[in-house]
Amino acid sequence: MVEERNKEELKRVLGTWDLVAFAIMTMVPIAPMGIYGVIAVVSHGHVPLAYTLAAIAMYFTAWGYAQFALRYPEAGSVYAYVRESVGFHAGFLAGWSILLDYILVPALVIMVSALWLEALTSISMIWWALLFIVLATFMNVLGIQLTSRAAWILFVFELFVLIVFIAVAIYKIASTPGLSFNLAPFYNPSDFSLHAVLAGTSIAVLSFLGFDIMTTLAEETVEARKNVSRAVRIVIPLVALMFVLQTYLGAVVHPGYKFADPDVAFFEITKEVGGNWLQMLAVLGTVLAWGIGDTMAAQAGISRVLFSMGRQGHLPKIFARIHPQYKTPYVATIFVALITGPLIYLLTLKDITSLVNFGALTSFIAMHLSLGYIFLAKEKRPLAVIMPAIGFIITAAVWWGLDKLAKELGFAWLILGFIYLAIITRGFRVKTTLPID
Repeated sequence: MVEERNKEELKRVLGTWDLVAFAIMTMVPIAPMGIYGVIAVVSHGHVPLAYTLAAIAMYFTAWGYAQFALRYPEAGSVYAYVRESVGFHAGFLAGWSILLDYILVPALVIMVSALWLEALTSISMIWWALLFIVLATFMNVLGIQLTSRAAWILFVFELFVLIVFIAVAIYKIASTPGLSFNLAPFYNPSDFSLHAVLAGTSIAVLSFLGFDIMTTLAEETVEARKNVSRAVRIVIPLVALMFVLQTYLGAVVHPGYKFADPDVAFFEITKEVGGNWLQMLAVLGTVLAWGIGDTMAAQAGISRVLFSMGRQGHLPKIFARIHPQYKTPYVATIFVALITGPLIYLLTLKDITSLVNFGALTSFIAMHLSLGYIFLAKEKRPLAVIMPAIGFIITAAVWWGLDKLAKELGFAWLILGFIYLAIITRGFRVKTTLPID
């Protein structure tokens, strides 16, 4: 038993700011550049306001994650949190839900990057996708420390692209007659609609998904209780500032929501701001951030969830295997790589985006309910329930705004998970699971 436990221990090398960089890289500091036009059209030009409201919603979820990280500093994210607070069966269903998010995120970010590169080079997106998959898998198998170093390099480059855009945009606004710093991007009476803004917010939330990736690395973090909890509280306000500032400047330079092609609206804006050189820098930053950095981080996160579920017996034990030299969950990592390719081939970008939102928001709802249960039933702190209650209400409201396809396919996924759980627990008569030896 001792020998088996040692085989399942991950190497602790990460600190608070490694986690923050990993999470921000996963969310991508320049993420709004890729979906700006979609949000602008839906929200009637109120993109900065949509991102502000999305940040408020996600802060309550991040706060809940921080509370759980203090109590259960282990790999597995919301799967581990719900399992330890409510029970194994509920934990499995929460983990099954977040799997839908995590499994699809690598395919989502790779597809965005591969499509842009296909447009620029005429080389099929499939070849670009394979390149990103192989590179991310290689880095993640070699060790989280190597992945973290690569994350830091890409993180710095993404920040460089963002800082350059902000500086050039501020100069453009200050030096161009007819442009001025104003509050119209936050509230324009002629185009304002609360329904439209909330619809835009439900899309903007997508840019924040991924902050929870850091919690899957708890067992590779030094002083995990302190560092994971601290990092979760830092990351949402920090990335919100980046998102709101860049979208505000973009909205000032290009007021309204009319674009030649909304799918590439921000690249149109970057050309207006600084010309072709800034546009190409933004393209390069987006491709590197999404295709390499985000792919590595997303793959690392889902492999840790599979590792945790395999260790507990909810998935085949093979997923809990640790590489003898690099101390990484290499089987889970390779499995993620093998399924990402077919997902890119079979699903559209719209399908993947909708399903990612369903998986993430459903698991966040489960997290808020579980935290409320801890405060009420286990810790006897009824006043503490206020925060998870607010988080639940806000998250549920955003979840309700998901499109019909996301709900239909998402519920089908949950039903499949329920049936699978019933089988491996012999009709819910045992706590777990598949054979663990």
